[in-house]
Amino acid sequence: MSPSDTFQQLIEQGSRLHGQGQPENALVCFEKALALAPGDVQAASACATVLAELGQPQAAFEVLHGLRDRLLHDADGATNYAIAAETCGRTEDARQAYARALQLDPHHLRALNNTALMAAQSGDWDLAISRLALCQTLAIDVPAVWCNLADIQIAARRFAAAVATLDEAVRRFVSFPPIAVRRAIALAFDGQIESAQTALDALDADGQGLLVTLVAGANRSTERLNRKALGRRPDAYELFCQQAFDAMQICDWRDHDRLTAVLRELLARCARTGQGRDWRDAQLCGLMLPMHEDEMAQLRRVSIDTIGKQLGAAMPAFVAQRSRRRDDRIHVGLAVQSLRDPRVANGLRRQLALHDHTRFAVHLYSPTPQPDPAVTQGLAAQCASAIEIAHMSDDESVARIRLDELDIFVDMAFDTPWCRPEIPERRVAPVQIRQITWHRHHPPRPCEYNMSDRFVHPDGIDMAPYGAVVRLPVTCWLATNDDLPDGPPPTRTELGLPGDALVLCAQLPALMVDPQSFGLWMQMLQALPDAVFWLPPYQPQAQRNLAEAARSAGVNPSRLVFQPRSSRAQWLARLPVADLFVDSVRFNANQGLVDALRMGVPAVTCAGNSMAARLGGSIVQAAELPQGITCDPAAFVRQVVQLGQDRAMLHQWRQDLARRHATAPLFDAAARVREWESAWTVMAQRQQAGLPPTAFDVARAPEQATPASAPPVA
Repeated sequence: MSPSDTFQQLIEQGSRLHGQGQPENALVCFEKALALAPGDVQAASACATVLAELGQPQAAFEVLHGLRDRLLHDADGATNYAIAAETCGRTEDARQAYARALQLDPHHLRALNNTALMAAQSGDWDLAISRLALCQTLAIDVPAVWCNLADIQIAARRFAAAVATLDEAVRRFVSFPPIAVRRAIALAFDGQIESAQTALDALDADGQGLLVTLVAGANRSTERLNRKALGRRPDAYELFCQQAFDAMQICDWRDHDRLTAVLRELLARCARTGQGRDWRDAQLCGLMLPMHEDEMAQLRRVSIDTIGKQLGAAMPAFVAQRSRRRDDRIHVGLAVQSLRDPRVANGLRRQLALHDHTRFAVHLYSPTPQPDPAVTQGLAAQCASAIEIAHMSDDESVARIRLDELDIFVDMAFDTPWCRPEIPERRVAPVQIRQITWHRHHPPRPCEYNMSDRFVHPDGIDMAPYGAVVRLPVTCWLATNDDLPDGPPPTRTELGLPGDALVLCAQLPALMVDPQSFGLWMQMLQALPDAVFWLPPYQPQAQRNLAEAARSAGVNPSRLVFQPRSSRAQWLARLPVADLFVDSVRFNANQGLVDALRMGVPAVTCAGNSMAARLGGSIVQAAELPQGITCDPAAFVRQVVQLGQDRAMLHQWRQDLARRHATAPLFDAAARVREWESAWTVMAQRQQAGLPPTAFDVARAPEQATPASAPPVA
């Protein structure tokens, strides 16, 4: 048999084995064929295909890279090379090879499809959609091509266009579940609730199964703050709300008014029918919507009731015990956020160092994904125990926490991705509280007390509607972070900021940038032509959306300057470069605001009617900068503009902040921790005496003897 015959036989045998589901044996045949003809494109492509399937993308790329020049003479070969390069993360090599394939054949289907997907990943939706539309024209009878186009239209948030694509696809491909499911989802995302629900109800068994699969994938892929996983078979309302909440994460506000109307409609339906909804996500996202405080309270009550009803009955009911208690200290459990966040870990270290461990035994519980044992063990050395619970189910976590026989459980993870409301709903302590609830109204369960202060719940208001509110004397925000910048402030040139500009800044997640706040910021920029607004390193789509919103407001988008990604220490070093921190009005910046004040940057906030909108005022007042508090949006804008036009006054504010830093109550963490301990003591004593929770005020603790460290000087 001649070498050419042997080569062809090996290729055919390998193809047959591959078709029979034996990729390893097929690879042996293809590699033998390639050894006989080292420059053969067919053998190299076959080897690369199987290597990629076997999870060896780098090996696949190396096989093809040796024949790169020959592959680039053919559209199929160039595309195969591009796919291998893209799989290995060699994006630029992939782009060049795809471009070569389309140069050789402008209608090459795989190259068009794959370059469209690459364009979508970089946010170039117009290019992605135009190329997939061409794919649709070239392969109009292939349903997968229609699905790809609709998927990208949905990802681009062009829901009406996706509905139109899928309406036509339904007419062409009758009873094809992947299209029917996508059409139902697109209708829901587009706000066509009734039509979407009709389409969901009409799905056959295959369609229902595919819906479950798509929903599971969506639940795994999101990183939105406090996202509630979609139900296995969500209704049209739930699908619409989820996409609208996700849009807020990238500052896409097109559905704000519609979302507000839908939530109000659902609230009315719940009141009318008694139907429950798990609205843990709406409890956070609703704060950025034009909803009233009493409506947010209703959302919260419905959500708590629904979560309680969904819990199974297999777990024993909570019983307060002290039988195995080794001491008479008050045992306090803190459910914290992920300890992977250095800000959280640093704040906890300092808080634990300040507690009176002769009177309080503090236990930490953290759901840290992939925990760092050194961090957890380091914190455990400063308290009674530190337990990671990410690997535990809710019931397992509850059972473990109950072993510590707590007197008080403090949920510090509320409104974060690590929020697990099922744990306090099961009950793990006789007294349960949330460190910060963001709501002034406090339902009677699962937490007994709402921690607040005299600014958030001021003297003179009727406290009766708000429940058992504990008012701390200074601020309910415990500013325990004392981490330091990694060096002196960089220059404005190094940060991409104009040297002589007025630099306004805000530091908060993109989700918390609401359209009202952004509109007020743009009014400030219009009145201050030499000002720029300095913002965090939001993801590219959020930056593009904010740039477009600025353009629509008549402001040049170049006046929005986004920071590069950095460590927290680098961020703290940069902060003093800003002239003024400008708060958001619906959900105040809280930790970002504290960081700015601690680094010596004066701030202006606007106190609203909700707890989330008053916390900034509580923080600024505790920093002894009361002139930074305004009480309505017009005054908020006027104050910032006045400071921007009067640099001497702005400089005086900065000096005042620096001078008062050593004595400002906000930075006296030792005194503030003692006030929390005083509150815990009253709660535990009332519970042990059989008394019900009640509102009370906490006396102010004596100030510390040692001054706080001075802020950096810009």
